[in-house]
Amino acid sequence: MVRARWALVALCLLVSAACGSEGYDKGEDKIAGFNVLIAARQGSRGQAAPHRVRRQGDVPDTADVYWLHVDSRVTSRFATVTVESKLANRADRGREAVFTMQLPEAAFISNFSMVINDTLYVGSVMERGAAREAYDAAVEAGESAGHVAQELSPRGREVFQIAINVGAEEKVTFQLTYQEFLVRRLGIYEHVISIRPAQIIPNMRISVDLREPQGFSFLRVPDIRTSDLLTDQSTDELSTAAVSRVSPEHYTVIYAPSEQEQTAMSAEGIMGDFVVQYDVIRQEQIGFIQVYGDYFVHYFAPTGLPVMPKSVIFVIDVSGSMGGDKIRQTKEAMAVILDELRGLDFFNIVTFSDRTTRWRPELQVANQANVKGADTYVNNMIATGGTNINDAIIEASALLDQVLRHDSRASMIVLLTDGQPTIGVTNTNQIIANARDHLAGNPALFCLGFGYDVSFEFLERLALQNGGFARRIYTGTDGELQLTSFFDEVAKPLMIDVNLGYGQGGSSAPQVADVTQTAFSNYFNGSEVVVTVRFPGAPPSNFHVTVTGKGAQDALSLVEDFQLASLAAPEGFVERLWAYLTIKDLLKKERTATEEEQQSRLKERALNMSLEYNFVTPLTSMVVLQNDRQTQSADRASGDDAGLRYYVKTSSYSGASSVRSWPFWLVASAVVLALLPT
Repeated sequence: MVRARWALVALCLLVSAACGSEGYDKGEDKIAGFNVLIAARQGSRGQAAPHRVRRQGDVPDTADVYWLHVDSRVTSRFATVTVESKLANRADRGREAVFTMQLPEAAFISNFSMVINDTLYVGSVMERGAAREAYDAAVEAGESAGHVAQELSPRGREVFQIAINVGAEEKVTFQLTYQEFLVRRLGIYEHVISIRPAQIIPNMRISVDLREPQGFSFLRVPDIRTSDLLTDQSTDELSTAAVSRVSPEHYTVIYAPSEQEQTAMSAEGIMGDFVVQYDVIRQEQIGFIQVYGDYFVHYFAPTGLPVMPKSVIFVIDVSGSMGGDKIRQTKEAMAVILDELRGLDFFNIVTFSDRTTRWRPELQVANQANVKGADTYVNNMIATGGTNINDAIIEASALLDQVLRHDSRASMIVLLTDGQPTIGVTNTNQIIANARDHLAGNPALFCLGFGYDVSFEFLERLALQNGGFARRIYTGTDGELQLTSFFDEVAKPLMIDVNLGYGQGGSSAPQVADVTQTAFSNYFNGSEVVVTVRFPGAPPSNFHVTVTGKGAQDALSLVEDFQLASLAAPEGFVERLWAYLTIKDLLKKERTATEEEQQSRLKERALNMSLEYNFVTPLTSMVVLQNDRQTQSADRASGDDAGLRYYVKTSSYSGASSVRSWPFWLVASAVVLALLPT
């Protein structure tokens, strides 16, 4: 009887394949029998592809979504967010539904589980290739299975794809947990939760519990962000969110929109971001420390320091590809940025295409006349020719070399480009090496990549190896605001050459292991330096902390001894925060390493820590299976074939599509096998 049933199913699939119908059509995002979100797939340049809104009348056998609950707990900037939803497939055959969760760019998924007909299946983190194989095998067998992998991202977020193959007449509850460390920018921590179900949800609830031992200086919940454009963001409060101040160190926020409220936002319900913004009270200049077991975390964000004067070179791409909106928005942004330079700042402009051009032979003080002259020069820029990034960086370095030896100002280069190097030195590795040799760690280099044609990986490596960071400027009507918002973050340096040290009982000798980055080129107003440490053995009773650097007036040195017993952190979040930040640090070091052997070691350690702490990172994926395939796959990953477990994908970090077509030969074989006698 079972064999006959499988033969019938296989025969139906054969007819479907012969007619060219695969059940899921990639081009039109069709999955028959589901009334759930068919996620907008990411195009080759990271832009969301259009998707068709699913209506109840489209197909007779739709899946019902019972609820969508989001529960977030934020402890000392470390957020653990759990997303839970329940759906059912009323069809008489399995169907694959594809959900996407848009997560903050810095988030790591740490759990994915499914409850299928009252049975719990928990996801396992594997190397990406092993997870993909296990999921594909389950889908081909018609079993319920879920797979989570990193996809290309829209602006400022990562897209983790959740592909769920729902068995016939099965109910499925899926639960996804991710963790994120909130980064302070311009004096604000921002906790963003994406809500984009593409339908009205009968039972929707977002709950956020925030605990900060330093106490809150403010907390607000702005309106739902329905647009990625900075120009469209509202400053109004979300009136339907319930904000409760439990204590000076504890807040709760609950948002439970009714179906009517969701419908009022759009036909697809809420399609935007739920946001909580806050900052904490700071009393100690040397920072705030928390300890749990063998781990501790140090938050450093001094207050009351005067702003340092700066020397800044703006290096602007004026090649042909920068024409149109890009050059117009660059001109508009530079008008604002130049006007915000302080009277003690020095600056210059280098434009480049086939060749480089200085605005002035040397740095100029930012007085009214010079700012006006620079603005006129920028407005006369014309986009034409190729892209000579290498010579532009060397030219900017030469300008700063004239003042660096006897200059107490913070020095930086801001590079804006939209494309690949096409003139002069075009090998990106050689350009990075040349920049490292000429800049030698001072000044800091910040790279802005305009649009999707730019090699952002190249710009990121270029910036990280020279004390800065890279930022993508997305094409859109708010390009000018993106540029000025970036400059706001670096416009007010408070310290340079910042170093943090840790020892025992007044000793300056290092007494820690596995410490994250402790040396920073700059500390900017409104930001925060965070270091996590693991003690090699039992933690000492006394701990010596030093912070050194240069400020606006002179060298700075902060020293303090701490009694660790008085710094105990609640629960055990410090270890996971240490693991989270250590993996981030390893991946960053891998991108800046110059030798392949070193890159391999860093990747392997990051992979091993991702597996140990169950994090979905750029090196891993998570899979949950209905039967014993999960055990078999885990055995394969941890058995003699160690290469499967530790293989690292180097060409791209983007996840593969979860959609499997059904070739005619495969279905025909299934029919034949099903009809063979036992």
